[in-house]
Amino acid sequence: MKASWSMIGLSHHNTGVDVRGRLSLEHCAEAVYREVLEVAEEVLVVSTCNRSEVYAFGDGDGVEQAIRAAWMRGADVPEDLLAQHTRRLEGSAAVEHLFLVAAGLEAQILGESQILGQLKEAFADAAAAGGVGKELSMLVQSALAAARRAHRETGLDAHPVSAGAAAVALGRQAFGDLAGKTVLLIGAGEVAELCLAHLKEAGATDVVISNRTRERADELALRFGGRASGWEESEEWLRRADLVLSSTNAPHTILYARDLRRILRARRDRPLIFIDLAVPRDIEPACAQMPGVFLYDLDNLAEITAASRVERLREAEHARDIVLRAAEDFHRRSCERTAVPLIQSLRGKAHQVRDDELERAFRRLGDVEPAERRVIEQLASRIVNKLLNDPTVALKECAAREDADTCLRLAAHLFRLDGQEWPQGT
Repeated sequence: MKASWSMIGLSHHNTGVDVRGRLSLEHCAEAVYREVLEVAEEVLVVSTCNRSEVYAFGDGDGVEQAIRAAWMRGADVPEDLLAQHTRRLEGSAAVEHLFLVAAGLEAQILGESQILGQLKEAFADAAAAGGVGKELSMLVQSALAAARRAHRETGLDAHPVSAGAAAVALGRQAFGDLAGKTVLLIGAGEVAELCLAHLKEAGATDVVISNRTRERADELALRFGGRASGWEESEEWLRRADLVLSSTNAPHTILYARDLRRILRARRDRPLIFIDLAVPRDIEPACAQMPGVFLYDLDNLAEITAASRVERLREAEHARDIVLRAAEDFHRRSCERTAVPLIQSLRGKAHQVRDDELERAFRRLGDVEPAERRVIEQLASRIVNKLLNDPTVALKECAAREDADTCLRLAAHLFRLDGQEWPQGT
């Protein structure tokens, strides 16, 4: 049976967070590699918070059984749970899916680019496990290249669709460049963590994290780069900050106009931008009435993200076209490679016939001037190459068919190449 790509997996599209947690491959990837590589030629495990997928190159049916068995044992889950929540893609569908995943077009936040780094890490893990060969290397590198092209040639990254991304985009819009600006994050929860990721991507170089629990601020500062600050130092940092992102879980306002008035006197008319990401509000609305203060809240960001979501969907369609064309081209070239040995055998046979006939003709002609000899040799080569052109194209087309193995065997028989050394049935 012809070897091809298979994908067994699940994602946020068809499972909730609890199921994804139970079926996660994060802690059993090593076992999956070990068992599946006994029957597959190459294997890639992709495990993130939103998806768990296994890609394998080999005999589809045997590979699927091996993946499911290894997954059940590794994650310690029953067969019916795995069968209920996973799906199988084969051949070109599996290839297309990986290309779409790499471009972020299968992500919860449409078009997010974090998956690029995750896919690179997964590829490195696959290499360490002995799962990478020629086919997987070409597949992943082609998918990453298509993803980068899709992001580069569309406006996918220019339209934030999360509050954290929108907040950072608003800050960049106000300052043009966040490098050299002091950004103060008040709070160190999940929203702050997302903001930090976007700030890092946006090139912010001076970020301070202020939180009631200093240990949490220290942890985020270590992970994302920046400085941690205790709650008692917040007023000092408000005097120095250019941009403030506030996202505490406090049940009440934490910054009132009366407090800000005192802080502003020490700032000497430097503008200060607040983005309040908290519910209920962290910052009293009256602060917006003070000179040099610009205050935005979640309602303001909702307008940005709503407009951005429409634009991002439009750009995603363009990105999807780019990625799917690249996936189709990759699959076509992969299929064509299976015909290369047969094409080489055919060309070798044709060239041997050409050489034999030229030798016979020159013996009959006797002494031939070198210039005339070259003309005759070039004529023979052009005739052979032109005659080989159509069969070469046809053999590549045969290789892309569902019945490629049968077509290539028939072609080998028609051209009397049955005894030639070429990898039949692969």
